[in-house]
Amino acid sequence: MKLYHQARTRSARVRWLLAELGVPYDLETVDVLSGAGRRPDYLKIHPHGFVPALEDDGTVLIESAAICMYLVDRYGGGRFAPAPGTIERGKYYEWMVYVPATADPETETIMFHTVFLPESHRLPQLVERSKKRWRTKIEPRYAAAVEHSTFILGDTFTAADVMVASSLAWAQMAGVLGNDPRIARYFAKLSERPGFRDAFAL
Repeated sequence: MKLYHQARTRSARVRWLLAELGVPYDLETVDVLSGAGRRPDYLKIHPHGFVPALEDDGTVLIESAAICMYLVDRYGGGRFAPAPGTIERGKYYEWMVYVPATADPETETIMFHTVFLPESHRLPQLVERSKKRWRTKIEPRYAAAVEHSTFILGDTFTAADVMVASSLAWAQMAGVLGNDPRIARYFAKLSERPGFRDAFAL
């Protein structure tokens, strides 16, 4: 198994989950921000030149949420996800999709238009719009979800926590993570896990 990875990208959540699963793998860094993702050899692996990409059993998977769900199903042994066919499994899918579809675009917009793009290409109005959406829509939803539970789905750690805590890590990097005590408690607990610390080390 091989993970194509770059720090401060969505591939960090895959790296974290692999650590939780205890699955051995090779790590190959692809500096997509400097253009390495556009190399013809890498475009054969990921058609858009992004990370993560995961090679397993001769097949390549892309999209961080899909990779995480696959890894849990194949290597989790019943851990890190509720039982199939239950409403809890439905809520698990909801969070696995919500993070990359709704939350990640806001923090990515902030990071790109404050850090990654040249100053001449940055659009402050996009940053302010994403900050507002994060503050008024996304962070309150996270806070409500963990108000009465240790983890996002209750008292058991799942891959959904990998997704949500990764989202909070990027919010912290983007300077938009608020001071809600519910989120602070939840994020502090998740960020203590060795797999998180390794995956998000720069």
